[in-house]
Amino acid sequence: MDTQVKQKNLSKLAGKKNAFFFFSVLLAVAVMLQAILLFTKKERIVVVPTSGPSYWIEDQRASGAYLEKMGLFLSDLLLNRSAGDVEKRNQIILQYVHPSSYQEFKRTLAQEGEAILKGNQAFFFRVHNSRVDPAKSSFIVSGESDVWVEKEGSSFAVQKQDKSYTLHFCCENGKLLLESLKQEIA
Repeated sequence: MDTQVKQKNLSKLAGKKNAFFFFSVLLAVAVMLQAILLFTKKERIVVVPTSGPSYWIEDQRASGAYLEKMGLFLSDLLLNRSAGDVEKRNQIILQYVHPSSYQEFKRTLAQEGEAILKGNQAFFFRVHNSRVDPAKSSFIVSGESDVWVEKEGSSFAVQKQDKSYTLHFCCENGKLLLESLKQEIA
């Protein structure tokens, strides 16, 4: 009788061992599946501002709304400049420039800054329209550009003309960076 009880207990233990083994294998497969999904997923950061539309950014892409916000921000810094704020604006712009274009932008901005300071000029750009091309990661802005020069305490407009600019962006590691600025031929 004693051997029958032992045999019965051993079979119960074997059944429990098999059940635990089955659940262990099942959990191991689930963990491996989660690991695979974790490494293949694309993280999307969604920003919901207090005013205006929400926008998103991924590792290599950004929404049209984010391109528009960054385009308006940088075009204002690049196209509205005066002798009093050109240095500060150049520093801010360079924070948003892609490393491959950094030296070229730095040189160009320094040359423009010297010319603005030397000529005591101010540039004002009034936006008439703007649009985003998400496929090319670019922002196109059109408007009226004024150049003002101060001579002997009074300012006067030297040049007024319609201009159009294209800002080309690159999204790298979840950050939108400026690659180029081109003036479009009207």
